[in-house]
Amino acid sequence: MGTYRAAVCERIAASAKEGIEAAALRELPRQEKLDAGQIRIDVRAAALNFPELLMLQNKYQFKPQVPFVLCTEGAGVVTEVGPRAKKFKPGDRVFFAMLPTLGGCAREEAVLPEEVCHPLPETLSFSQGAGFHMGYATGYHALAQRGKLQPGEWLLVTGAGGGMGIMAVELGKALGARVIAAASSDEKLEACKKVGADFVVNYSKQTLKDAVGEITKGEFCDVIYEPVGGDIFDQSTRCVATRGHARLLVVGFASGRIPQFPANMALIRGFSLVGVRMGHQFAVEPRLADEAMEALLKLANEGKLRPHVGSEYPLDRFKEALRLMEERRVVGKCCLVMGGARASAKL
Repeated sequence: MGTYRAAVCERIAASAKEGIEAAALRELPRQEKLDAGQIRIDVRAAALNFPELLMLQNKYQFKPQVPFVLCTEGAGVVTEVGPRAKKFKPGDRVFFAMLPTLGGCAREEAVLPEEVCHPLPETLSFSQGAGFHMGYATGYHALAQRGKLQPGEWLLVTGAGGGMGIMAVELGKALGARVIAAASSDEKLEACKKVGADFVVNYSKQTLKDAVGEITKGEFCDVIYEPVGGDIFDQSTRCVATRGHARLLVVGFASGRIPQFPANMALIRGFSLVGVRMGHQFAVEPRLADEAMEALLKLANEGKLRPHVGSEYPLDRFKEALRLMEERRVVGKCCLVMGGARASAKL
């Protein structure tokens, strides 16, 4: 039957640091025969996302059963197709996001239903493909489907240096917005400029309200993409346009503090507070998932979307990659690479 290697969480930890140390590289048994509609993939890259750190502590909204394989998205090459699998053939490059029931992507081999896989555009590397789904799908659902972002509108993206944020910057620009990227370091903001940010704000040096007010000449922002929570969310409520149509998109709480929202702010400034939960909404309305992926693949094939991969590590150094994320030093996407993919561990 044979085995392959995978990065596995074997027990829930009290902290992210403890969880990283407890995780292990294990040999897992290969699935010998493919079922109808399944394909076998030689995984070349897996992308890390912030929820990985939460899952190690059992703090994420989805709580996988221990033990589980890390990473929720990946990319690779099809090596075998099962009965009635018609979408792909051996040799095809694909990217994918794992459903909760299918396990994680930080593994050398995956067997998946072909419907959860997508053709990897030739313009993208395996690491870029691995980092494509979660960030762009969340960004499209937030900006286009929930936020109704229009060309020419002011868009503020907080947490813009991380994997999700920088992809929202790039996507917002592709959708025609005037984009302000806000992050905690000049290094992260330099990366945002490279993907199209019109203006940048370092909120470790400036208050968001003052900086955004100056940039927009007092107009402030029509749409705010907010995945940070905590103090940055509090500041964001003061950066919304006051013309009665602004949308503040609640995407996540990477800071660790869920803010308490004063409802009178929405009344006084006349804006909408919009929750964004891509995975749940796509499950409830699958047409939204199809619409998003069709639009995103079109933009990627036009060369308008290229995930910024800031660091790559070989699978056997997965703990270093997790530490980089836990220390909030990731710029763009951080990926684990396997097989023939390049592993530079660049920063």
